[in-house]
Amino acid sequence: MDRIGFAVVGAGVIGQVHAKNVSMLESCKLVAVADQVRKRAELVGQKFGAKAYTSIDEVVKDPEVEAVVIATPSYLHAPQTLYALQYGKHVLVEKPMATTLRGARLISESAKNAGLRLGVVFQERYLETVRQLKELVSDGGLGKVYLIEAELKWWRGESDYYRSDEIARSWRGYWETEGGGVLMNQAIHTLDLVLWLGGEVEEVSGYISNASHPSVEVEDVATAAIRFRSGALGTISATVNIRPTNRQYRKIRVLGTNGFAEIHDLSLRISTEEGEVQVDGSGVVFGDLHRALLADFADCIRGEREFPVNGDEGIKSLELVKAIYLSSERGVKVSLPLRWGDGLL
Repeated sequence: MDRIGFAVVGAGVIGQVHAKNVSMLESCKLVAVADQVRKRAELVGQKFGAKAYTSIDEVVKDPEVEAVVIATPSYLHAPQTLYALQYGKHVLVEKPMATTLRGARLISESAKNAGLRLGVVFQERYLETVRQLKELVSDGGLGKVYLIEAELKWWRGESDYYRSDEIARSWRGYWETEGGGVLMNQAIHTLDLVLWLGGEVEEVSGYISNASHPSVEVEDVATAAIRFRSGALGTISATVNIRPTNRQYRKIRVLGTNGFAEIHDLSLRISTEEGEVQVDGSGVVFGDLHRALLADFADCIRGEREFPVNGDEGIKSLELVKAIYLSSERGVKVSLPLRWGDGLL
């Protein structure tokens, strides 16, 4: 079977991970790498034996390119995805799929109307311990789920992250270009898993704040209480202020009437009336989950089946982030789904 021709748009850290993964998969061929910084595009292209472009326009007009990975700054995700779809390319877009719900819904509907595959990079769904937890919850192994708690305690500094170079300074930390802070950029993976495990959210009450990043507009700490349509409750707390920085962690706990389970970073612990099971996931290397997601996306293109982490799935976590922002801004509980008149862009 012919390999699928991929192009990666955006040759930063995560773009290079995608380029490497495409080049490693037998089902894929890395045709091109594009970046607005010509030297970076050329270096990455040379490294992986691909063409080097400086614009998405060159990418979408290349007949060898069948699918595009969008790994650019967040505010470019929706317009670049839409542009690639209009040229008949399948698109795998980094999170968040858009900085606005309007943009996310537009590209999701555009992909459906064109009969093209649209995927969102929520690679943590491909973590084996997370999949085991999902199966446990779905099969009723924890009994009736009544509470899901999520914590993300990370560090992102101003000098080493938000203002690390000219490109970072041009978009990170601004509402207009990043669309939000810790919820939109870091914790959105965790929110995606919370929704995957708990189902649709009915109501949310949230607070956001900026505690220690004076040069940044967006939030660096957030909390929320949620009610799922199933009747279960949930809590979310996220920050990029954790000190000391060597104590960063992420946890997701699911509590049911027959026991509880917890994802701690990559590992899983299950405690029920029947005993306790621990599954070590620490051997996963950064990039492995991205590769598993990419391989599945390529299989969906060839097999003409729907990609499981499609546009509709990508919208869910974005909508929850927006609902938390709206609740914090207005000081009220917010019901989902959000309506166009809710004041969201």
